Formats: sequence, structure tokens, C-alpha cells
Amino acid sequence: MFFCFCFLGYRTADIANDVQTVGASMQGIRLDIAELRGTVYDCNMKPLTNAVTAYCAVAKPTLKAMSALEKELDAVLFSSVRQKLASGEPVAVKVKNEACNGEDITVVSYPERYNGLACHVIGYLGYDGRGVSGIEKSFDELLSRSGFSVYARVGANADGRVLFGEEPEIINNVFPLSGIVLTIDRDIQKIVEDALDSSEAECAAAVVIEVGTGAIRACVSRPTFSQYDVSTVLKDEKSPLLNRAFQAFSVGSVFKPVVAAYALECGISPDFSYECKGNVSLNGVTFNCHKKDGHGILNMEEAVAQSCNTYFINLALEVGGDGITEMAKDFGFGVPTVFSETVKTRSGTLPEKVDSKAATANLSFGQGELTATPVQICSMMATVANGGRYVRPYLVEGEADVNGRVTRISGYSERRQIISSGTAELLRRFLVAVVERGSGSRAKSDIVECAGKTATAQTGKTENGSEIYNAWFAGYFPAEEPKYAVVVLKENGGEGAVSCAPVFREIAEKTAELNR
Repeated sequence: MFFCFCFLGYRTADIANDVQTVGASMQGIRLDIAELRGTVYDCNMKPLTNAVTAYCAVAKPTLKAMSALEKELDAVLFSSVRQKLASGEPVAVKVKNEACNGEDITVVSYPERYNGLACHVIGYLGYDGRGVSGIEKSFDELLSRSGFSVYARVGANADGRVLFGEEPEIINNVFPLSGIVLTIDRDIQKIVEDALDSSEAECAAAVVIEVGTGAIRACVSRPTFSQYDVSTVLKDEKSPLLNRAFQAFSVGSVFKPVVAAYALECGISPDFSYECKGNVSLNGVTFNCHKKDGHGILNMEEAVAQSCNTYFINLALEVGGDGITEMAKDFGFGVPTVFSETVKTRSGTLPEKVDSKAATANLSFGQGELTATPVQICSMMATVANGGRYVRPYLVEGEADVNGRVTRISGYSERRQIISSGTAELLRRFLVAVVERGSGSRAKSDIVECAGKTATAQTGKTENGSEIYNAWFAGYFPAEEPKYAVVVLKENGGEGAVSCAPVFREIAEKTAELNR
């Protein structure tokens, strides 16, 4: 019995040793492929991040694998890979496609984080993989919680040597659908980005808001930047990391619809007339109209269509500057537009007290202390197009779970009737006239009827001895049944009628075609 127990003890230890060996073999060698975060989706659940397919080659240490990788990798990277393979280690290395997939190499596909679209809204990550700006920062915890690691397990024996008879096991290569859902429409976002780029815009912004809902369907800023290489643009004088759609600028004549709205609400007739002689002097200060020899006698519709400064100076003096600023507050000027805890626009500036005729004159055509963001200007146009009903713009729809089911985020339901439907109807008529026979004729389209307002805003800055102007076009389409409001801004863009109106037209036409 003594000998029997000894034999049984020996066999038990031998079996345990075998199990340990098998366990080590089953565990194998781990090769990290990608660290993934939850997806940022557009309003149609199309991915804005994790939308591009990337490839990683998991290679065993063989001459065949080494030869295949040499054809795929640049010389510097291949030198490093070759050293590892030569020492008997398997490697995981990013490749361009699946061409090298085969014996001793398994190519794994996985979603790459960024494709450049909506980069200012989405933001970017720091070296620690945490969100630094935009949606990545605001929803960092949610997106981190929704992610996981993709890795390969290469079979190995107890000594850590690769087993060549087994295929690598790929872990977590089925990506969950969890993430955050935005109001951005990926297709419209692409249209707007392409339109700005084709116009050779350098420092610019464009926003599209859905009339009636306040949903931001596109939000673009230029110049752009690589979300993988942020450090290269930190000292760029054009500030590529700045989201210009959220910054405040001098607005100029795109503010005139607010002045007209207040005047109409005060009971001023749209037939209120004034003779423009090219300039007007107030307390020794001369204000010029863009047409130096004057527009002659105009009513309110023609004054909006021709963007006559002196008419609006006279109109503002008639109703008072303080009332205009109160109306501007109702339109959303002077306060930030908040989309999430860390994603918000600048507030812009409104004069606290319009205490002189000169200050009232400046306010009447959007100059002086007044500044606003492209989001605020676009929201103003959406309000006019929406029959005078203000709807607060929003950017985040909700949270998607692992199965893609969306839980809506509430709190974006602010709606206020700030001007009468009759006033809004008159303003819409005026804005159609701008495009049909006025300063915005370059926005006119044969595909979709448009309405809007031009602006060439003084900034008070000079470059090479010449004053810098902000160019704007803000409007909506279709004119009869408005669906989208659009604003286009170009810093140092010259005249809005020339540089921004054609961009608006391209956005309107391509978006209209998209929705047919």
C-alpha cells in the first residue's frame, strides 16, 4: 500500500505539471492591436468615429512572414519588426490592407478612431487616451466605459516559444454599438466641409440648423487639424484647434433682420420710407452706406434687399437702441449656447446701454460693441424661418447602449414665440428679396429657392495697411417651406455677397438634392 500511495502521488504531480504546461500554452503570448472607445454617432446612427477600417498584421517569427512584411512596411518600421521576428517573437504591426494575409500572418481589421470629419466638434484625445476637447472630453467617462482592447493571443509552450500549428486567437473583434449620438448629419456635414474647402476658405466656419427642431446638422470650422497629431498645430498663427463656429465675431448687416423685427413689432409699417443719400452725420460722426451715391427712397423690404445702412440707422433711431438689444436677447444673443457640460459657444457681446445716437447707429447695422457666434446667427435665421418661434439649438441626441438602442437626453425643449407670425412672414419676404434682386444674388439657385442676408463686417483690425472684414451669408431654404438655416462666415473674407453667398448656394443645392 505504501508503494501504491507513492505511485499515485507521483502520477498526481505529473498530471498537475501537464495541466500547468497546457495552461501556459493556452494562455499564449498577448499582442495588443487597438484600444477602442465608444462610438460617436450622427443622428442616423452612422458612425462619426470608428468609421474607418484599419488593419493589423499578427505575424509569427518565420522567414515567410518576414518576407511578406518587408513588402508592406517602410524601411524604418520593418527594421524594428525584423529584429523582433529574428529573436523568435511574434509581432502585431499596422499595415495598409489585407494583402499580406496568409501563412504565418493573420491580418485583423478593426475600427480606426478618426477620419477627419467634424474634428472640432468631436475633439481629440491626450497621450493618456482621455478626452481633451469637444465631445471626447465632455463624454469621456461614457466613451471610455463603452470601449475595450482588441488583442491577439498567439499560442506558445511553457517556455514562451511560439506554437506554429495554431492560428492566433483574436479577442474582442466584435465591436459593441455603445456610444453617444449627436444631431450632426454625416452627409450634410460632408457637404458643408467640401463646400468650404472648395471655396479655399482659410479661417472660416459654417453651421446648419434644422428649422423647427433646433438640431445642429452640420458644424464646420477651418482650418482643420489632424486628431492624431495635434502638437504640430499648437503654434500655428491661424489657430486650427479653435472651433470658429463657437467663437464671437463682428457681425455687420446679418443683424439687420433683428432691427427690422423689432421695428415691425413696435408697429412700424413695412412701407416706412427713407431717402438714402449715401451717408448720414450724427453729432459730428459720419456713417456711410456701402453705395456712396445713395440708394434713393426705400421702404423696409428694399432696404433689407439692398442692405442700406442709412435706412437702418434712421429706423433704429425711430424705435430706440435699447429695445433692439432686448429683442436681440430674445433671439439668443449675449448668452452662450450650451450643448453639454464642456461644449458651449462664446456668449458674444451686446451693449448694456445704447446711450447715444452714434451707438444706436452702429447697432443698427451690426457694428460697434455687438459680436455674435455663427451658431447664434444661424439660430436667428432659423427663428425667422420658423414663423418667429425660437428653438434653442442642441447638439447631443442621447446615449446608445451596446445594442444601439438610444436613450434620449432631455432638456433641449426650450421653445418661445419671440415675434409674431405676421412679423416673421414679412421678414421672410424681405429675405427672399435679398436673394432674388438684392445683395445676395449669388446665393440664388435654379434647384432650390433660397432666402438670406449678406454682411461685410468691419473688425477694426488691419493687415498690410488694409482693414480686415468678416464676410457673412446667413439664410435658409427652401424659401416657401424652410427646412434648414445656414450660416457661412469667412474671417478676412472680403464681401459676404461675393465670398460667402456662393458657398451657401452650394450647401443648399447639395443638401436639397440629398433630401429628394
